[in-house]
Amino acid sequence: MDLSASELTKWAKETLAKNGCRLNRVNNIPVRRRKGTIEKGWADLQGYTSKGLYCCVEVKKIGDRLSKEQIDRLEDITNCNGLAYICTEEDNQPLLIQWGETKF
Repeated sequence: MDLSASELTKWAKETLAKNGCRLNRVNNIPVRRRKGTIEKGWADLQGYTSKGLYCCVEVKKIGDRLSKEQIDRLEDITNCNGLAYICTEEDNQPLLIQWGETKF
């Protein structure tokens, strides 16, 4: 059984919190007559590390793909010395993949 996006998001937030990341879920789903306010490509979890580095996580269930805007944003974050991750799953286990070469 595949893990849900909600389960992956919760796991990523808890896992990175153990490494000093303070992350917040960013939800840009339109509600009633109010449309979303975040530009395309911003990650699902955003925050910072205990050292003040920007940190984000893009959550992708099996079969989901990154959009061009998401790839551009992840590249920009790592080029600015931020930390960017993809959270997905492998063999029904959550998995964090770091984007680029930046380390804690």
